[in-house]
Amino acid sequence: MRRREISPEFWTDEKVVECSPMARLLFIGLWNFADDEGRLVYSPKRIKLQILPADDCDIVELIAELEEQ
Repeated sequence: MRRREISPEFWTDEKVVECSPMARLLFIGLWNFADDEGRLVYSPKRIKLQILPADDCDIVELIAELEEQ
């Protein structure tokens, strides 16, 4: 089983703090589904179902927000 850890520096990273709380949560969630090289299939529907299934949010907009940073 893969384990991913969040470094304490994550919370104060200048690029991370510029993101909305939902984008930050998505960013953390993406680590769980990426392979060891940091890759995953770009499927907004799949990402939504895996990470934020019960939240009313636009995954495409959140991904774009992350890409900007």
